[in-house]
Amino acid sequence: MRISFVNSLLGGDFSALDIALTSLATYLNERTSHRASIIDLAFHRYNWKRHLREGIKKYKPDIIGISSNTMYMQYVKTIAKEIKKGYGLPIIMGGHHASIHPADTLSLDECDIVCIGDGETPLAQMLDRLEKNGSLEGVDGVWFKKQGTIIKNRGGCFRENLDNLPVCNWDLWEDLDKYFYYLGMLYLIGSRGCPYQCTYCDAYGIAKAVTGKYFRLKNPKLYAEELAINWGKYKHRNLRLAQLFDPVFTMDDQWVNEFCAAYRATGVHEQFRISVFSRIDHLHEEKIKTLARSGCALLRVGIEAGDPFIRNEVYKKHISNGQIKDIFRLAKENGIGFTAFYILGGPAETVKTCEATIRLARDLDAQRSAFFVFKPFTEESVKQLVQYGGWIDTKLWDKADNITFDAVVHTKDLNPAKVNFLQKKAYFFTFGKRLLRMIARQKIKYFTRLFIYMFRGLLDGLNYSYLLVYYHIYGYDNIDK
Repeated sequence: MRISFVNSLLGGDFSALDIALTSLATYLNERTSHRASIIDLAFHRYNWKRHLREGIKKYKPDIIGISSNTMYMQYVKTIAKEIKKGYGLPIIMGGHHASIHPADTLSLDECDIVCIGDGETPLAQMLDRLEKNGSLEGVDGVWFKKQGTIIKNRGGCFRENLDNLPVCNWDLWEDLDKYFYYLGMLYLIGSRGCPYQCTYCDAYGIAKAVTGKYFRLKNPKLYAEELAINWGKYKHRNLRLAQLFDPVFTMDDQWVNEFCAAYRATGVHEQFRISVFSRIDHLHEEKIKTLARSGCALLRVGIEAGDPFIRNEVYKKHISNGQIKDIFRLAKENGIGFTAFYILGGPAETVKTCEATIRLARDLDAQRSAFFVFKPFTEESVKQLVQYGGWIDTKLWDKADNITFDAVVHTKDLNPAKVNFLQKKAYFFTFGKRLLRMIARQKIKYFTRLFIYMFRGLLDGLNYSYLLVYYHIYGYDNIDK
């Protein structure tokens, strides 16, 4: 059996390669008799139907797989309709949205099957059955339609052992060199799940929707070796940084120490530097020094808000401004920069609390400050919004396709237009120092590189706003040697 996974990004955001699709396709190719491919629409927004047609003609799939993310469902539906209308292929949907809302996902006319939880084993078993024209009844983690009736097998589960998975084959992405050019990094992960339950994150929902232990860690030595393998494979193709997508990479001290020792032992840590997610309350001086010795260029941390009530009572971070400032100081002293994430316009927010966020961001002066607008795509976040007197503008919410721009909620003190204004203000007051540093370091190259980057991006059909933002986040910055 042949399956093609379609990457359904049509909104202009090209900031991430889908690790899940890559893992699934690699697993099917290397551990089963089935063949998997990826049809990526990210760089084909304006000719996506033609690119989809060419991909289907090239790979001749028997079935199409689509990852369903809540924020991208409008594109998932559009692409699924085109596949059904033009090619009549069966469609399976997986991912967080399908796992959390399997019945709603399967109720879509174009969706034939949903996969709940980790997909490697259910997909392999499903393809085995389909190849022999067998029934999908009894395949755990798979729901399907049979003569218009939804058949619910036992729910999905989380894969316990990550060590026996093959190393992801990123060559499955036809436009890999474009990702390297625009972003300069490769996405890697050595864990699955997250032990925390942040109300604004869909990990909160999937942890409750699927059975088994949600947070799992890969052997740190194997993970370090995977980074080295990819560096050897792609180092001559504009690759500058390993963007590790483990939500809580720095949580377990022993695991971090073992990874760092193993990564130093590979000998590539000074060339293939890493950027990792962390939490302020996971960091201390010894761990920071260990990370610094092991090629850590950036820590990506969620500060969320400058107001302690919003950060700690609403978002449940339980960290003080003093803790944040101490950790920033220690990291900078050891040569590690920060990407600091903030949320504007969430439950209970006011103009005053948003201004506090902007002030804290200016004081911290992270290498990168990212200000997201609050989007209520989890049940808990909706409850919180209502609890503090807020509501959702349904017309704006129906059009939403990202977590970066375009507010959709009202609070007692804020409306979407005001939140959008405050986001622009936040970037205005924090971006200036970064811009001056980039120009001082690159001089005339800053302008020529920016022009070429924007020109190429527009030719590739990318969104102007995303291009401008991502150039200044990812293009030729502090990790460019």
